Amino acid sequence: MLEKLKALYPSLILIFVLTTLSVSTAHLIVTHGILIGPVVIIGLLGILLLGWMLKDFKMGIYYMFLLSVFMSFINRMIGTAVVPFGVVLDAIAALTFLVMLFTDRGKKDWSAIKSPITYAYTAIIVYQLLQVFNPDATSFIGWVVAFRGNTSYLLFFAFFHLFLSLEEAKKFTILWIVLAGIVGVYGIWQEVVGLNAQELKWIYSNPGRVDLLIIWGHTRKFSLLSDPSAFGLFMAFSGLASFILALGPFKGLYKLIFTILGIIMFVSMSFSGTRTAFAMVAVGVAFYIVLTLRNRKTIMLMVAVVIGIAALLFGPFYGGTVTRIRSTLNPSEDASMGVRDKKRIRLQSYVLTHPFGGGLNTTGMNGVKYSPGHTLAEGWDPDSGYLLTALELGWIGLILGLTFFFCVMLKGINNHFSIRDPVLKTMNLTYIVPFMALSVAHFTQDAMFQKPVYLVIIATYALVLTLPTYEKKKLK
Repeated sequence: MLEKLKALYPSLILIFVLTTLSVSTAHLIVTHGILIGPVVIIGLLGILLLGWMLKDFKMGIYYMFLLSVFMSFINRMIGTAVVPFGVVLDAIAALTFLVMLFTDRGKKDWSAIKSPITYAYTAIIVYQLLQVFNPDATSFIGWVVAFRGNTSYLLFFAFFHLFLSLEEAKKFTILWIVLAGIVGVYGIWQEVVGLNAQELKWIYSNPGRVDLLIIWGHTRKFSLLSDPSAFGLFMAFSGLASFILALGPFKGLYKLIFTILGIIMFVSMSFSGTRTAFAMVAVGVAFYIVLTLRNRKTIMLMVAVVIGIAALLFGPFYGGTVTRIRSTLNPSEDASMGVRDKKRIRLQSYVLTHPFGGGLNTTGMNGVKYSPGHTLAEGWDPDSGYLLTALELGWIGLILGLTFFFCVMLKGINNHFSIRDPVLKTMNLTYIVPFMALSVAHFTQDAMFQKPVYLVIIATYALVLTLPTYEKKKLK
């Protein structure tokens, strides 16, 4: 009898825990509202995912990507109860790195990590760390909050380890394109069917948001992401990747799927009303044509692009979306671009006289929040990511950042002309062409580090280093 009780002991404990949890959840729902139910479910799911991640660091990267795509949508659906997903993402990034560090890191070849990309990235992190001594900075808290974002540096090493396996690189690429396709489909749903009640409530809860999202009586769509800008840039970035994959050496069915997904993303992108996204597509296509000019498919693509641009500029098409596209292709007619140019010119003197910048989190609304009273903390948006860097980190920081981006692009271009395997060559283009386009978009917006595209950017840093190793392994 005693032996039977011992055998039932784990089951009895589980029944007790589940019963207690069920009763407690029911009580909390009655006393605190129905939202407690989903919170408990998410909490339990989080514990389950945490255990899985501790067993395999790769799951941390995949969780981060999923969360970065859906977190803004979840917050909008919750309403007033805002979950601090940014902190959660940083915590997952740090934990992913630690799990990777203490598991099987020593079993793989890390020799490719020794590169100008890694050295330049490390120099940027060290420089930001030294910003704590910046005499023009006024807030230690602002420095701490900004430096928290450098968990991306830890993710770089986690991605490098992940991409030491070609299969994992393919899995991540598929996850990226599939999630981007879901974001694109929901953007089209918003345009065709309309926004749901919670999304409309979110828009009208802030007068400034209304002015930003509703233009000429038409609502700019944002899909699952935080705002139309993040949505448009992610669609442009991912749409370029989809079409490059469609032109790759894959089976006809895969080419068709990638083409359809690319069309969905570009159509959805147009509903965001983000001019920079249209410019990204133009830059990405031009860069792809330059790299692959000897390819017959490229000549056909070039002809199609020229016809498409001519149709947009001179065709009998009208409406808000078409007007925004035409203003992108004719920047001299874009009033907002003129305002941004004047802002850059006005702030050049500050950049030139402050080689180390004004300090982290001193510009825009973050400046008002973390560095009140600072010269740069006036509440205006710097718009340009490069201008933001120059103002907060000085022209020294800007040079470090540009050098880093140059190292990534140089490695990607070198890969294109040195790698022979057509699949690997296509994967390289899938990452560096959108990267190039986004780095140009960073001139007019703070584009490189928005969620979720920033995860693919970090992945690009690592992938351009590991891609040549795949071919070397095949040749052995």
